[in-house]
Formats: sequence, C-alpha cells, structure tokens
Amino acid sequence: MDNIGRAKEVVIMDKFESVRVLKSKTVYNKHGRQVVEDTLEFADGSKHEWVYFKGGGAVGIAAFTEDNKMILTKQYRHPFGKVVLDLPGGGVEEEETSLEAAQREFEEETGFTANKLEGIGKYSPGPSTQIVVDIFFTRDVKLKGKFNGEEIVNVELMDFKTVLKKVLEGECFDSALVIAVLLVALKKLLP
Repeated sequence: MDNIGRAKEVVIMDKFESVRVLKSKTVYNKHGRQVVEDTLEFADGSKHEWVYFKGGGAVGIAAFTEDNKMILTKQYRHPFGKVVLDLPGGGVEEEETSLEAAQREFEEETGFTANKLEGIGKYSPGPSTQIVVDIFFTRDVKLKGKFNGEEIVNVELMDFKTVLKKVLEGECFDSALVIAVLLVALKKLLP
C-alpha cells in the first residue's frame, strides 16, 4: 500500500475511533424479532442512521448419521416464496445457553436427539444484525419422535458429498447450511 492509501486508511479509522448513539428507537418488536433504528455520530462529526435486528443468539446443528447422511430440514421461506433446504436450528431463548438451544431446536425440528454436540464455529449473518449464530456438530444422533410439523415441511437425510455439491453449485443457499457444510469439509470432521 502506498503512502496515500495509508493516509486514507488512518483518516477512515479515526472516524470510527468514537461512535456515539444520539438516538435509539425500536421500530418493530413482535414475534421475537426486534428492529432498532439508531442515529450515530462519529468522531469526525458525521451522522448516520443504522437499522438493525437486535436480539440474542441463534444456533445451527450440522448433524450426521453413522453413514454420513446429513440431517436437514425443509422449510417454507416466505421472502423467497418457496420451500428451501436448511440446517436445523433456531433462536436461543432467555436463560438458555447456546448448547441447550441447539439440543432443543434439533429435537423440535427433526425428531432426533444428540447426546454430544461440539461447537465448530460461529458467524454473524451480516452488518444489519447483532445476532451471532453458533454452529454445532454431532454424529451421535438417535431418532426419538416426530418433528414439529408446524415449522418444518420435511426432514431429509442426504449424503454429505451431495450436500457439499449443492452448496458449491449454489443450489443450497441458506447461510447456516452453507457455513456449516464448509466448516465440516474444511475441518475434515467426517471419515
């Protein structure tokens, strides 16, 4: 980087040295979702409105049977107007740890239980949210009952290589699923 580039970077970094919230208001608070609009003032005096989802954490579970079939859910996603393949998971409730949420959500959404869940990564869905999603991995699953038919269209067991191919070709685009599949592949968690 040349001197001009470094100078621009320093000026930009100085702008974010201090950020003050001048005003904060909740514009939506329903169904466990809260949208907040903040008016910010930066160190250089400039102001910016920032709208974001406020909330606790979320979890996704990359679960596999003994023969490396990935346990996936199909859910209707209204913004897309269609049913999509995704990773079992959901929100962390108050007074609940991420691990407890992962165990609860996995059973609710798939009918399976997991005796051992291992955290393998986390991510933020984007700049317009403060939610962090914890990704868990397990190969220790047992079918216990039925999935919640009000949320889930179907539970599918799919060979991991097929899921990986669908992710790499853009056929599967659920962010938790994409990230979990890439983590499992890069960390070589399956035999």
